Amino acid sequence: MRLEDVICELFTNDSIYLIEKAIGLLTESDDFSISLPHLLSFLEDEQNLAFIARYEEEVLGFIYGYSLLSLTSLPQLFIYSVDVFKRYQGLGVGSKLFQYVVNYARQNGYSESFVITDKRNKPACRIYEKAGGKSYYDDEIVYVIKN
Repeated sequence: MRLEDVICELFTNDSIYLIEKAIGLLTESDDFSISLPHLLSFLEDEQNLAFIARYEEEVLGFIYGYSLLSLTSLPQLFIYSVDVFKRYQGLGVGSKLFQYVVNYARQNGYSESFVITDKRNKPACRIYEKAGGKSYYDDEIVYVIKN
């Protein structure tokens, strides 16, 4: 597989055969469990976006996020998760897919794209910086309140 042969695209209900393949790969991992009905329900909301990287009919990785409305600007794209399946990591797939998502946001009227990670996640930081991402603060904190 050559990186230039990897196709990145918006994940839609029309891609059901690819969705089923991705679900199979996702359920192989103990870290991630998702059902096909849940994913299809996620995609029904137009504010939710998912993207895939594929080679022929094989899903290599995915990104999903949310279109956030703002009172002061155009919508923003919050990239919630960037995942490349282990066998395809380190090959440039994550960078190519992330750049595709950034370009998609630019071409579709988003004021900005943003993603949250920690500085210890060096591979993710390299991908985000390569796409032009900047971290402006050393003291950012994310608070999570579980219900």
